[in-house]
Parts: sequence; C-alpha cells; structure tokens
Amino acid sequence: MARKAGQELPVAYRVSEEPRIQIGSVDNDASALFGVTDAIRLRDGGFLVADGGSRALKFFDSRGAYVRSLGRAGDGPGEFRGLYRVAELEDGRIAALDVILARVTLFSTDDGRDHTYRIPRGLDGTEKRIEARELLANGSVVGFREVEGAGVETRYGDDPGSLLVHSAPVVQPVLVDTLGRVSSFLRPIPGTETLSQRSISRDTETINIGGQFVPVPFLRKVVVAARGNRIAIGPLVGYFVGTFDADGTMRTSFGGSLPKEVPEGVREAWVDEWVARFARRSERREWRGRYEAFLSAGSASAVLPAFTALAIQADGKVWREVYDPELEVGDPSRWIVADPSRQVGSSGIVTLPAGFRPYDIGPDYVLGVWRDVLGIEYVRMYDLIEVPSGG
Repeated sequence: MARKAGQELPVAYRVSEEPRIQIGSVDNDASALFGVTDAIRLRDGGFLVADGGSRALKFFDSRGAYVRSLGRAGDGPGEFRGLYRVAELEDGRIAALDVILARVTLFSTDDGRDHTYRIPRGLDGTEKRIEARELLANGSVVGFREVEGAGVETRYGDDPGSLLVHSAPVVQPVLVDTLGRVSSFLRPIPGTETLSQRSISRDTETINIGGQFVPVPFLRKVVVAARGNRIAIGPLVGYFVGTFDADGTMRTSFGGSLPKEVPEGVREAWVDEWVARFARRSERREWRGRYEAFLSAGSASAVLPAFTALAIQADGKVWREVYDPELEVGDPSRWIVADPSRQVGSSGIVTLPAGFRPYDIGPDYVLGVWRDVLGIEYVRMYDLIEVPSGG
C-alpha cells in the first residue's frame, strides 16, 4: 500500500530465534526460578527477578550468572507474601510490591531495607481498598479503587445458598506515593467485570462460604502497564488506551480496531462447558438456567476484547497483546506496537515465542519469563530487531 508524503512507516519488529541470555537452573537452588512475577534489566546491565515461589528478589549479572538474593517468605520487615512487581528507582534503590501484604519495600543501593510504605486496605469501612497493579520509577504504585456506590452487581438464582453473581464495578485510577498518600487521576471508568459461583452451607456450629471465579472470554477487562514514569490504561472508552505521566497527567489516547462481535455459538458452547462440570443432573439443570438468564439479561458484552495485556517500551511505544480466542496457553502471542505520539501509520506487529511472556521491553531487547514443555521457568532476553514495514 502506498503511503502519503510525510507519513511515518509502521514500527515492525522481530525477535531473535534464540535468546541472548537465559537465566535460571534446575541444578542450582539459588538460581532456580518458580512463579516469576516480574523481571527487569538494571542500569548496570544486570537483571532483577521477582521470584514468587521463594518470595525473593534474585539478582543476576549481565551474563545471567546468579549474584545474590534479597527477602524471603514472611510478614516481617523485608519479607514477602505476595511478591509481584519490582522497579529500579531513579535514585538507584530497588522497590518491591507485595500485593498480599499491601505494601512496598524499598531497598537501598547497599541492599539494606530503606523504607516500607503501606497501600490503604479500606479495612476501616470508610472506603474501598486499593488494588495495587504496577510500580513506577519514582516509587509510586498505580492501582484502582472501586467507587463506593457505583457499578452493578446482579445475582441469578432463588436459592440464597447458591448463586451466580455478575459484578460490573466502576473504578477510580489512583497513585500511592512513597509516603502512602493516595491521589486520584483520570475519571472513574468501568472496571474489570467478574462472574462467580457462590455457595453457603451451614452445619451445627459454622457457616461455610465458598465459591470460584468463572473465566468468561467476553467480559470487560481493564489492564494497566507502567514503565519508568509512563502509565498506560485501557480500555477507557470502547477500545481506547490512555497514556499518562507519573503524576497522572494524561499524555494522549489512541484507539485500535473496531469491536468484533462474539461469534455465533460461542456463548452457548461456553455454557455447555461450565454446566458439564456439575456432577448431578439436577445441578446441571439448575446452573444452566442461571447461566442462560445471565446471558439473556444482556449483562455480558456482545463483543470480544481487543487486547488482553499492555506493555510499555523504553521509548514510550505501547504494546497491546492481540486477543485471539483460538490461542491456547503457551502459544506464540502477537502484539500491536503503537507510537501514541503519532496517530497515523504508527502501528506494527511483533510475534513473541511460544511459552514466553514479556516484562521489560528495551530499545533492542525484550525480557520475560519462558516456560519449557515441562513447565520449568527461565527468564530470557531476546534481541528485538526493527525490520522494514509497509512501503
């Protein structure tokens, strides 16, 4: 396709067939990885991995050799329960986000625990807790707080001890700084919808409450990414993604393709799949009625999501993972790369290797976790190669 004079060509990449660096080992307990939740390249060329299995921050040199660890499982100072995101701050300190303990621990450059700040849980009942999602290079946390009194929760079923519950919240994007102060940015937006099966049973002494979330491919999901001092959130309206500075100031917004309707038969097949999980015929009949009532009420979205994840490259380009209902876990993923500062001719596609999830995207590399056919985890860094596109 010919391009107009002055129009930018799309950004297109490919990754190297083999990784430049592979981190992890099955022979060395110190460097073995399990439950990796984040990985970043440090300014000195080394690597930092958030190892959720050991609840430790593991440092590796520029060649991928193990150097040292910080932290362990526990509730005390410098310990973790839900180690999630890590960041190298502008002053060289390391920040680690624990989503279970709802706190951020800062480590000084000499590996000492420097400071800890907490993320408000809303335990006093005055406001909803904050769902912490990402870390910025200034140490702030990006998260969402459910707006009190907004959103909709719909229940399906006449039995109070057994219900199907659809929740469509409204959330407020927030920042929590290193002093624990909370500030809002953007306006409240529709949050991630959930569908859950809930059950309540009683015996002579106790009340047992159980349940599980049900994955639904055609419900709305809000995703967020952060790198350095940039934030991306989407979708805001339709399929639009917004980008923000570290103080919450909006930089720009941009859109993707038009929504795709849920293909005929997909909803029905989804109901069949979940109803089949119940052992008794009476249960299957009862729950089928609830699922069909949920779908016929129009609560479920009529369109498929445009993307399932966001990532921000070092230069500010935003990567959106293409949603494909045919993909299975471990398949290669496709990402649309867009430059938000250019509205025309600025998008390209990159395909990432099977079993690989990116965490840190630099100018010439992509770093993330890779699982082999046995499920053993490694952190890999692939070369990111810009290639001609369009023309």
